[in-house]
Amino acid sequence: MKISRKISAEEFYELRASVEWKNVLVSELLIALDNSMYVIGVYENDSLIAMGRMVGDKVFKCLLTDIIVRPEYQNKGYGKIVVTKLLKIAQDDMQTGQKMCIEAAPTNGNIPFYVKCGMKYNPEEQEGVYIWLKK
Repeated sequence: MKISRKISAEEFYELRASVEWKNVLVSELLIALDNSMYVIGVYENDSLIAMGRMVGDKVFKCLLTDIIVRPEYQNKGYGKIVVTKLLKIAQDDMQTGQKMCIEAAPTNGNIPFYVKCGMKYNPEEQEGVYIWLKK
């Protein structure tokens, strides 16, 4: 397994197709990657099997998005690797004394996945899942 902070738009396209996400243009994915705060890709045998992105203002609010794992690699811990690595990178980049809220918008009943990654689900206070990072 290899973890990279950079993936290609073509790899992103192929990974999205593996989970049957809406077809978009490779050029749009390149723009999305270029405008991401952080990107993580997990590779097995030089093939992208999992990825995730974080977008946001780098100060107060950020969003985990495009957390994708190839179907044949799901439920094996790769998604958790992606999420925890993104959270660690964000926290490492924070300034001392800074506090930042990282959110995710779970779909298809995957709230328990994000909770296993250390995020909180408290619908009385906030929609979706979240975690406050402090440094």
